This record gives sequence, structure tokens and C-alpha cells, in this order.
Amino acid sequence: MNTGPRRRSSFSRIFAGSLLATCCLLLSSCVYLRLLEFKQQLGDFDRYFTLKTEDGLRLTCLTPVLLTEDFRWLGLTPETVKTLGQSERWRIRWVKQLRPRAKESDAHDIELQLVFTDGKFTHLFLPERYFAFVPKPFFTGLLRSLGKAGVDKRRRLAEINFTPEERALLTTRVVATSLAMLLGTPSEQTVENTDTLLRYRYAPVPPESKNGVIDMTFTFDNATGQLQRLNGRSPVGQIAFNFEKPPATVPASPNP
Repeated sequence: MNTGPRRRSSFSRIFAGSLLATCCLLLSSCVYLRLLEFKQQLGDFDRYFTLKTEDGLRLTCLTPVLLTEDFRWLGLTPETVKTLGQSERWRIRWVKQLRPRAKESDAHDIELQLVFTDGKFTHLFLPERYFAFVPKPFFTGLLRSLGKAGVDKRRRLAEINFTPEERALLTTRVVATSLAMLLGTPSEQTVENTDTLLRYRYAPVPPESKNGVIDMTFTFDNATGQLQRLNGRSPVGQIAFNFEKPPATVPASPNP
């Protein structure tokens, strides 16, 4: 029996599948390389970005590297898109998930506006309402700190540790009451040993989008009321901001 055509057909399918998989891997690698370059730019913030804080927070990329398709590859889907000449303005939004039977008089959500010019990410905007109860230096400090994040690719985790001076500057006015005024009632509140954990979960808008759920946990020290940690989870990975003072080291005992 002549099985040549069948074998050739099978080989063609395998070859085509391998080629597709290779293309996907190459595409993913390109995305990671651009994300790495963007992270390196954040490490030299004032050279690559400008920041305006008069009305909301506006970040401008002076040397854009991330592409529109990079954000879609990361799973971000805009609620609305407005075309302005050679630019697109995306509005991305998540709405807080309340605890069962919980109600709030005001809507609490997360909204970002991204602008892409000629297919590259050039601007980020956060509305002024986010800074009524939490100071802008806290947000800008988190943004600048991303350039020094340690990245564990296997665990899909980015982690940032702050110096004592940075901690004092960023977290002085960020307390549980100010956070509650900004974000409303937490989706979940627990006490663990000497800490209180406030957890906020946000669902994407529209619900069928691929943005996935954002999960943020703020950890406050019960004795001082100071913010110790901020942990964020998204469909593409985790990020951890550590404000906690490192444990005091006990000097070694002298040799007898």
C-alpha cells in the first residue's frame, strides 16, 4: 500500500505546527525583550520619561519601546478606543468586587488611560480623583521603583525593596483609613499576628474581556499603622513592594 501522501501530509502538519510554535516563542521572546528594555528605562527614569502631576498623573515616554500588540499579548483589552490622528487612546477599567451582601454608595474602580502613537506606547494617565486621599509621591515612587525590581521569571514575580529613606518618604500618609477613603470597603479584611491585611479584588470591564482579575493586598502594622507591604496579582504575574523595616541584626558574640 502506498502511504507516501499520507506520510507527507502528516509531516506537513507536524512541520507547520512546529513552525507556529517557534513563531510564538520568538514573539514571546521579543515581548520580554521590550519589557526588559522598558524596565531598564525606568531605572534611568528622568532620562526616558517626563512626569506631570498638576491634574492627575501624566507619564510621557520619551523613547517609546512597547507596542500596542505587547499590551494585547499581556492580556489587556480596552473598554473603549478613541482614534486621534496617528494615535489611539485606550480606556482600561476594572470594578471592585464587593463582599457578599456588601453595598457601597460610590463606585470604586481602577481606570487607566493609555495612548499609543504610531503603534507605540507613549502616554499613561491616572485621573486626579485617585490622589484625593493618597499622596502623589506614593504613586510616583512606586512607578520609579519598578526600574530596580528584582525579577523571578520562573515565578513570574517582580519584587522591590525600599531603603529606610524611601519608606519614610512614600508611606508616611498612606494609612488604612486613607486607603479606605480612596478604595472603599475592602473585598476582604483579615488579621494575622501583628498585621492587618486589606484585600481588594477588581473585575475587568467589560466582563468578557481578557484583562482578568486584579488582586491587591495591603499589609499594615497594627502597632504603628504604617504600610508594610503591597502585593499585587494579575493574570500576567505578581508584584511585591516591601516597605517593612528589615529585622534588627544581633551582633555576633565575641569569641571567648
